[in-house]
Amino acid sequence: MLKDVLREINDSDYISKANIAIKLNRTEGLIEDAFSQLIRMGYIIEDKGVNNCNISCGNCPLARSCNKEFITSIAITEKGYKLLQK
Repeated sequence: MLKDVLREINDSDYISKANIAIKLNRTEGLIEDAFSQLIRMGYIIEDKGVNNCNISCGNCPLARSCNKEFITSIAITEKGYKLLQK
């Protein structure tokens, strides 16, 4: 099943654990566990974003429009791509 999840990550333009669960007829909890295992095994990496802002919000001209929440992105590693080729 891990390879199926990895394939869905690879084939998706937008990664949604809920959509992967529906496509694979699995629970979201099981897909969450699969993501954790894929990260632990080095097949995918997770990037929770980096706050590069050096200005405090009170002085920032964009403070009203800033989301202040970072989007987590998932990337398949070289090891993950090798698994997909098998």
